[in-house]
Amino acid sequence: MQEQHIKKINEILLGYFCGGTLLDINPTKDNIPLVAANVQKSTHSFSEGQLLYIYNGFWGMNKHAQVVGRHRRKHRLILGVCPIASLINFRPKLVYEPAVIRKLHGRYIHAGIFMRFFDLPGEFIYIKDYIQAIS
Repeated sequence: MQEQHIKKINEILLGYFCGGTLLDINPTKDNIPLVAANVQKSTHSFSEGQLLYIYNGFWGMNKHAQVVGRHRRKHRLILGVCPIASLINFRPKLVYEPAVIRKLHGRYIHAGIFMRFFDLPGEFIYIKDYIQAIS
């Protein structure tokens, strides 16, 4: 499983972030790379087991992630904040849903988001050095 994540992240970083560390999201894109996760513990807006897409994170004492997902009662897409401790099963994913892409219009995805959610072995250092070199 770990090897699949490494391969997918390498493809994402080289394919989408080759020229820099930020990816601008606009509705003309067919797909965007995000970190997908499932909710382990229900929150006010999201129910247990629900799929969320992480596009940014607050690190430090708060440790929260900025996410997009369906509201637990209204079933419409919302942008929200979820504690990272309430999320499990992190995986890199290309999102093709036009509604998600439209919801994230005008926001940026930082390449470092993929490295923060995965405990990656030494073979991944090449990509980390590559991203640091172009930033």
